[in-house]
Amino acid sequence: MTWLRDWSSDDDVALRVLCLPPAGAAAHVYRRWPRLLPPDVGVVAVELPGHGTRLSEPPARSVEEIVAPLAEEVEALADRPLVVFGHSMGGTIGAELIRFLRREYGVAPDLMVAAACEAPRREPRKDYTRWLSEDGALAFLRHMGGTPPELLASKPYLDMILPVLLADLTVLAGPRDPDDRPLGCPVRLYLGADDPGVDPERAARWREESDGDFTVHTFAAGHFFVQEKAAETVHRLLADVAHLRQPARRPA
Repeated sequence: MTWLRDWSSDDDVALRVLCLPPAGAAAHVYRRWPRLLPPDVGVVAVELPGHGTRLSEPPARSVEEIVAPLAEEVEALADRPLVVFGHSMGGTIGAELIRFLRREYGVAPDLMVAAACEAPRREPRKDYTRWLSEDGALAFLRHMGGTPPELLASKPYLDMILPVLLADLTVLAGPRDPDDRPLGCPVRLYLGADDPGVDPERAARWREESDGDFTVHTFAAGHFFVQEKAAETVHRLLADVAHLRQPARRPA
């Protein structure tokens, strides 16, 4: 099944935003975005195996399992300016995707937006191994906030979400490709002022991934501001992509 969900309002968009969800989440967390964005800004969300509409598939357990097949589909989006937007785990996957696209396809996205995500290549890397059990994944949910207490107490919900979340945490804890060159594109960092899971100092190391064009915007919210403050997030994003909203590039 395809990795991409194209929810663009118009076929002839000026640019596309490739949206990668946080750990345990699915493409539908971005389903509102086409209604919040002008029609010339396309929205293409990533659906990982084992998530959302691909729930029947085994989830990926390494960055490599995700990036190579995803890049094969994303490469076709490069006929227009491309913005990679990754929330939390999505930021980590987005950075590795950009490296793979550059190396294997010669494709360079125009902008990377990392939301609620520490710089994934900063050493020492963030330790996810303490959460690599069902009890650990549940502790991770509680630590990050955003999940209602009634869901945390629901066995059917936990039976559904914990195996998927555990696979995602395994991806985050696993190795990275040895290609450690900076992304070489502009980077925008979006942070929640009350995010318990992100160290602002470690997050600021995204600057080292950029081409020198780097800014930080902080939202008055926690880790899940992308969903809780969707309109505000999209408004900020529109300001950051304004220079890319030119007449659509058409294939030769």
